[in-house]
Amino acid sequence: MSTDIIIVSYQDEQELAQCVASIKQHCTDYNLIIETNTPENNRGFTKAVNDGIRKGKSEFIWLLNSDAIVKDSVTQQALIERFSYSSKIGVVGSMQIDPDNHDMIRCAGVDVCFPAGRHKGGLISMGHGQIPEKQRWQNFASVMIRRNILRTVGYPDEGMFLIYSDSSFCYSVREAGLECWYEPRSQIYHRLKASKNISEWHQKDMVAFMKKWGITPRPDGGFNYSDRFSKLDMFP
Repeated sequence: MSTDIIIVSYQDEQELAQCVASIKQHCTDYNLIIETNTPENNRGFTKAVNDGIRKGKSEFIWLLNSDAIVKDSVTQQALIERFSYSSKIGVVGSMQIDPDNHDMIRCAGVDVCFPAGRHKGGLISMGHGQIPEKQRWQNFASVMIRRNILRTVGYPDEGMFLIYSDSSFCYSVREAGLECWYEPRSQIYHRLKASKNISEWHQKDMVAFMKKWGITPRPDGGFNYSDRFSKLDMFP
């Protein structure tokens, strides 16, 4: 089935070239959309993603980081196949493997998303991360979205410039009664390094996320969760 592959690029020509080369080598039936941000015209990650989504029309949307490398021909197909298990599946994410140590899993699904997203890891040789599972959310380093769910849940929230928009979108997906999944047969190489300029935007994006989901700070440094967020924050 046709896939819109959307990559947001920002001052990363060498990494982007490697990513695109891996797509050309391993992927089929796709429409590649590259959204380039520059210091002079930086729309932010989330708006660039949405601009890319609007340019496509395929049934599936694959958001892929510019510093990710597609491992093999199964990577794309396994994401698509996971959707066939249920019409309720709206989002599916890949296993992310360290590019320098192919035994080390950098992300095999996720844990809580707030106040900082936590990823499950492990070692392939130990059998970690080998079971497909429903998730609270998925990070957007390699995630496929069924396009028709956008009519129900909308697009990722552009009020979050750089981060938090991935978990916020997935929580909206689940609030709509749909599901997010981790698919271990789909594998990319990715270091999960900190996003560029993350400190500049972390506080603003965190405040936007808190406002959207009814999270308020406590005097002791903790947070009060709304009933709405608490319900979604439990294991799906």
